[in-house]
Amino acid sequence: MSLRRIVIRYAIVTLLVAFVLGYAIKGVVEKRAYYEAVGFFQFNPNAGKVVATAEKLGMDPFEYYVRYIAPKTHPELGMSSLHVGLKYMWIIIEDLFGHKTRGSWDYLYGFQSVDWGYIYRTLIFLVLTEVFVVLSALLLSFKAVRSERFYGFLQMAARTFNGIPVWFFVVLFFLLIIYSPIPSELANGLKGLGLEMLAYFVFPVLSVLLVASWGLAEGITVVMREEFQQPYVEAKKAMGLPERRVKRHVVRASVVPVMHVWLQNFIEIQTLILVVDYLFKLNGLGTLLASALIITPDSVFFYAGIFAFVVTVLVLMNFIVSIIVEVLSIKLEPRGSS
Repeated sequence: MSLRRIVIRYAIVTLLVAFVLGYAIKGVVEKRAYYEAVGFFQFNPNAGKVVATAEKLGMDPFEYYVRYIAPKTHPELGMSSLHVGLKYMWIIIEDLFGHKTRGSWDYLYGFQSVDWGYIYRTLIFLVLTEVFVVLSALLLSFKAVRSERFYGFLQMAARTFNGIPVWFFVVLFFLLIIYSPIPSELANGLKGLGLEMLAYFVFPVLSVLLVASWGLAEGITVVMREEFQQPYVEAKKAMGLPERRVKRHVVRASVVPVMHVWLQNFIEIQTLILVVDYLFKLNGLGTLLASALIITPDSVFFYAGIFAFVVTVLVLMNFIVSIIVEVLSIKLEPRGSS
C-alpha cells in the first residue's frame, strides 16, 4: 500500500512537472516561430496568400503563421502542454541512457551540451554532504535524547540555522579563503580528477552541513524520544533487561521512522545543493540550471531544455530513492508492515 502511495504521489508530481515544462517549452517554441515568421513574410513567395487568408479570418498574419503553418515544422505547437512535457521528459530519460532522440529540439539547450558529467558531480556533492549531515545529526540527536538541556539547545539551534540562507555561509567561507593562507583556487571552480577533486567539496559541504544538520537532528530526536515513551520500554526495564539492551530495542524500533525523516531532509537539501553548486562553480546541476536563464540588457533567454533536464533528473532520483526507502522500511519494520 505504501509503495502504491509513492507511485501515485510521484505520478501526480510528474504530471504537474510535465505541464510546467510543456508550457515553458511551448512558449520558447512559439517565440522561435514568431522569429521565423518575420523571414517568411519577407522572403517567401507565398507570403501574400497567407496574409490574404489571415485577413479573411480576421487574424493577424503572424498569429495565423504560428497557429497554422509553424506546427508543420514545430509539431509541439499543436500538442497540449502536458503532452509536450511528458514527451520531453521521456526524451531526456532516453538521452541519459544512450538513445539520442532530441533531434530538432536541440536549440532548447542553447549553447550547453548536457551529459552525465553534471549528474556525477552533483551526486558526489550530494553523497558527501549527506554522509556528514547524517553523522552529525545522529551524534547531536543521541546527545539530545540523553540530555533535556541539550535538547532545548538543539531546538533553538535548528530554528536559528534553518532561518539562515545557505549563501550566507558560502560568503563567509569565501571571505575566509580570501583573507587566509587557504588556496584561493578552492573558490574558483572545480578542478582536478579523482581524490584531488575532493578538496574542492570541503567548503561546499560545510556550507550545507551548517544549515541542514540541525533540523535533521531535531527530527531524529523527536522520533527517538517518542519511542522511549512507548509502554514496551518500561515493560522491558521491569523485566530487568540491561539499559544497553533496552536502548538497542529503541534504536531498532526507531530505524523506520528515522528513515522517513531522513528522506524528507534528503529532498529538501537538494535546493541547498543546487545553490551552493552554482556559487562554488562545481559544474553540476546547479551550475547547469543557472545557465537556463540568461538576462541581458536587450533580452531574456530561457533555455527550457536545460531546465527540463535538471528537473527530470531530480524527480527521477527522488522517486528511486523513495522506493528504496519504502522497500527497506518494509524489510526493517520490527513490528510488521500493514
